[in-house]
Amino acid sequence: MITRDAWGIPQVSAGSVLEVAREQGRVTARDRGWQLEVERRRAEGTCAEVFGESGREWDLLVRRSLLADTARRAYAALAAESRAFVDAYVEGVNEVVERPWQRWTPLGVFAVQHLLFSRFPSKLWQDHLARVLGPDAVGALALLRTEGLPGGSNAVAVSGARTASGLPLVAGDPHRVIEAAGCYQQVRLVCTDPADAFDVAGLTFVGVPGIQHFGHAGSVAWGVTNAVADDEDVYVEELVRHAGAVVARGASGWEPVARRVDTMRVRTGPDRYDAEQVEVLVTERGPVVVGGPGTAATFSLRTPAFVLGDLGFDALLPLLRARTTADVVDAFAHWVGPVDNLLVADAADVVEHRVVGRVPARDAVTGTWTGWVADLPRRTGAATGGVLVSANDRATEDFARIGDDFAPPYRAARITALLADGVVTPERVADVLADDLQTAGAALLDLAARLADLTAPAAALRDRLLGWDRRMAADSVDAALFAAVRAAVVEAFAASPVLAGADVSPYGEMYAPWFDLRARLRLALPALLVAEKPFAVDPLAAVAAALEEVAVAPTPPAWGSAHLAYPLTPHQQFGQPAPEGHAPPLVPLAGDDDCVQATRAIGGTGVCVHGPVARFVWDLAGASRWVVPLGAAADPASVHHADQQAAWAAGRTIPLEDR
Repeated sequence: MITRDAWGIPQVSAGSVLEVAREQGRVTARDRGWQLEVERRRAEGTCAEVFGESGREWDLLVRRSLLADTARRAYAALAAESRAFVDAYVEGVNEVVERPWQRWTPLGVFAVQHLLFSRFPSKLWQDHLARVLGPDAVGALALLRTEGLPGGSNAVAVSGARTASGLPLVAGDPHRVIEAAGCYQQVRLVCTDPADAFDVAGLTFVGVPGIQHFGHAGSVAWGVTNAVADDEDVYVEELVRHAGAVVARGASGWEPVARRVDTMRVRTGPDRYDAEQVEVLVTERGPVVVGGPGTAATFSLRTPAFVLGDLGFDALLPLLRARTTADVVDAFAHWVGPVDNLLVADAADVVEHRVVGRVPARDAVTGTWTGWVADLPRRTGAATGGVLVSANDRATEDFARIGDDFAPPYRAARITALLADGVVTPERVADVLADDLQTAGAALLDLAARLADLTAPAAALRDRLLGWDRRMAADSVDAALFAAVRAAVVEAFAASPVLAGADVSPYGEMYAPWFDLRARLRLALPALLVAEKPFAVDPLAAVAAALEEVAVAPTPPAWGSAHLAYPLTPHQQFGQPAPEGHAPPLVPLAGDDDCVQATRAIGGTGVCVHGPVARFVWDLAGASRWVVPLGAAADPASVHHADQQAAWAAGRTIPLEDR
C-alpha cells in the first residue's frame, strides 16, 4: 500500500519484506520514471543513444571501467535473501517502466553514483600536474593537495546527555551535484510482518532498494559523510599490440591484457545512429579507463568493488532491521565503497563514529594491494563531550591509516564551536547546518588588514570588508564584494607562468571539473596566502591588486543575485538545454565553498550546481525534520515538484511526519 504525506513523500507499507521492495520499485517507477530510464542507461553505457555525442564520454568510461560487469558479479555474489530483495524491487519497477530493468541494474545504478564520486579523477589531475610542471610539481602538489580536497557534506551525532529530550540526535546534509530530479528520494518503508517488522524513514538513491546512507529506524538513526579515503589506485600503463594481442609492461616483463570489443551506438539524428567499436582492456592491475595501446597517457583503475566483485548490497536488509547502534555497525560491515564516516546513535544513547568500507592495505615498497585495512578509525560520543562531527575532514590522527588528503577543517571546527555548549534541539542543529559564516576567508582579510599603500577607493573597500560580518548571506553585498576580491586573487595565481598548461583537461570535458585550476587555487587560498611567494606570486601584492581592481569596478548586486541554485536536468548534465517546461526554478542561496552550508559557486562568484542535496535531523524523541532540493515529484506539472525548494534554499527543513 502506498500513502503520501502533505509533501507527496511516499510511505510504502506491506506485509512482507519482499512486498515492501516490490512496492518501493513500483512507486519509484511511477514518481521517477524518466529518471530511472536515464540511470539505467548510465549503468549500461547507452546514454549516447539518447543524448548523442554529448553522452559518448560517459558511455566510454562506463564500458572501459567494467561498471556493468562489476554490477553483474556483485549481484551474483549476493546472499540469497539480499538477491531476492533486489529481485522484488526490479519486479516492481518493471511493472511500470517501458524498457525493462535487469536484475543487476540497481547495483549498476548505485555504482554510477560513485564512479566519479571518488579519488581517481583527482589522481589523473595530479599526474597531469606532474607532467606539466616537472620537478616543480612536488611543491605545487604540497600547496594544492594538503587538506585541499573539495568537500561539503556534514554529519553530527549528539548524545542524549546534551539534548532537550534526553534522546540522541543524528543530522547531516550530503553534498553532491544538485540535480532535477534529485538523486535522493525521501521514503518511508514499513513492513507489518510480525516476524520481520520494521518502520524506517530515510533517503534512498533513486533506483536502489531499501534505505542506504541516511535512515531513522525508530530506536536508531544514522547518517554518513564521505571519508575521502585513498581507496583506489590509478596506474600508468604502457600498452602495445603484439601478434594480434595487447600486452602491458609489468614489473617482470610484458603481461597479457584481457580484451574485448563492445559496440556502442551514438545518436546522430532522429532514428539515426553511428556504431562505434569500443576496445575494453583489463591489465593485471585493473581496467584501462584512459588511453590505450600506443597512447602516452594510459591509465588503469583498481577499486575495491572491482577486486571483490562486491558493491555492499548485503548491508541493505540488515539496515532496515536495525534496532541499535551495534546493529547498524554490523550492517555496515558489509560496506565496500565509497568509504564513509558513519555517525550513528540509538535510544540507549550509544553514539559512535565509525569509518566503514574497504581501504586497501598496500605494500610499503611496491604499493601492491595486500589486503584491507582492518583497524579503521572510530570514536565514541562519550569521548568527545557528547557531540561527534564529521565534515570530510581529518577527524583524528588515526585517519592517516586511510588517506592523506582530506577536506579543510573549517566546517568541522565551525560546527563543533556552534554546538560546544548549551542544550541541543532539532531546530538548533538544523540552523547549524545552514550556517553561512565564511571562516576560510580569514587569511585573505588578514593580509588586507596589513596593506597601507592603497588608493582611496581600495582602502575604503578594504575597510568595508574588514567591518563585514563575514556572512555569505544571499542578501549581502559585502559577501559579493569579498567573492569578487577573492576571485581576483585567485586569478593572480592562475596567471602565473609556473602553472601554464595546468588548467586544461587532456582527457575530455567530463574530467574538466577536476582540472579546474581556479577552483583548486580557491580552496587552497588560505595556505597560499601564508606561503612564501607560491608559484612566484607575492600574496600581499596579489591582494592589493585585487582590492584596487574591485574598488573601481561597478558594485556587484547582493550575493544571492548571482549565487543561485541551478539544479541540472539530465539533458543539461549532458551539455544540452533542458526540455521546454523542465528547467527548474532558480533561487538565491547563502553559503560558500567552506561554509557549513557549502554551496559551491562556479568560478567562485556564479551559480551553484554543487551543494546540499538533502538536509535531515533524525530525532529519536520524535521531532525529526528533513528537506530536499525541489520536491518529492520529478514531474514539473506536479504540485510536489518544487514545494520544498523555498525551505531548502533558505536553510530550513520540513517535519518528518510521525517520526
